[in-house]
Amino acid sequence: MSFSNAEVFWVLLLLIPAGFLLYRSYLQGKDELLKIGGEWRGRRLHAVYVIKGFFSALLLVATFLMLITAWAGPSWGRAPVEEPQDGLDIAVAVDVSRSMTSNDVLPTRLDQAKELVRTLLSSFPSARFSLVAFEGIAETLTPLTPDRDVLTRWVDELSPTLVTASGSNLAVGLDEALRTVGYSALHHRVVVFLSDGEARDGNALASARKAEAQGIEVFTVGFGTLEGGRIPDKEGVLKDDFGFPVVTKRVDGTLAMLAQETGGKFFLGSDRAGQRQLQDQLSTLGNPGARGGVGLESVPQYRFFLFLALVTLTGFLLVRILPWRGSF
Repeated sequence: MSFSNAEVFWVLLLLIPAGFLLYRSYLQGKDELLKIGGEWRGRRLHAVYVIKGFFSALLLVATFLMLITAWAGPSWGRAPVEEPQDGLDIAVAVDVSRSMTSNDVLPTRLDQAKELVRTLLSSFPSARFSLVAFEGIAETLTPLTPDRDVLTRWVDELSPTLVTASGSNLAVGLDEALRTVGYSALHHRVVVFLSDGEARDGNALASARKAEAQGIEVFTVGFGTLEGGRIPDKEGVLKDDFGFPVVTKRVDGTLAMLAQETGGKFFLGSDRAGQRQLQDQLSTLGNPGARGGVGLESVPQYRFFLFLALVTLTGFLLVRILPWRGSF
């Protein structure tokens, strides 16, 4: 079983104050029953009250759990689905961290990435594109759109100052890119991920598996050199806490993993032949005659938990409403 929105399980923390309120309500009800029913009848009523209170609370908590589980988007199993007949939706995620300003490739890593994005925009005039910039966090600059003028203007603006949080987190960039194409059911969906591969935070493998579960291929492009380069700074080059220049290197392993886990492919940004292969791959995906007509997707199972929630809620109402032993 997998969950598309596993973070909603944090809502279960509300069970702590809810349990406190239920217990407080039980104590108040117990005192009132003893006052109303007297010593003998009050104890008899209290015995029924404990049983009904226990089962009603149990069913109410179960209803809450079922609703939260349904909200988390559970899925299991695979079902054949007809693939989109035509069209291509491309989410482009561009790393704008400071390491991308290194000029170990000319003019800079980021400039090469921007040039590749412009090439893709011109090579696929009928495709829709979304544009995501990321470093410590990710920002969607444009949702899916066919408007090349808007996309081109945002490509020109790509820089480390575009995102407020510094750092290097590949996972948030991929997650945001997936979100921009996640609800596109009519077109074939892909992510083109442009980065030098350096990452200090995030779980890139988990994000790649999420893309694979959604049937979205990720094509990664690595910029920079394995020998590395320095990062420009106001005072010349960026230095570490000991005063030594910071050297940033291209990391192929993570980028290759993202592509491999999702059925995509890894390319080098400085390799013109590789860039042409990337365009050929995307052209193949956009051509319905070159793709199979049926694919496998995870089956959403939230309805099952909604049904269980309805059953437990009905049980809760019956326990609360129906009298027992002629009492309440």
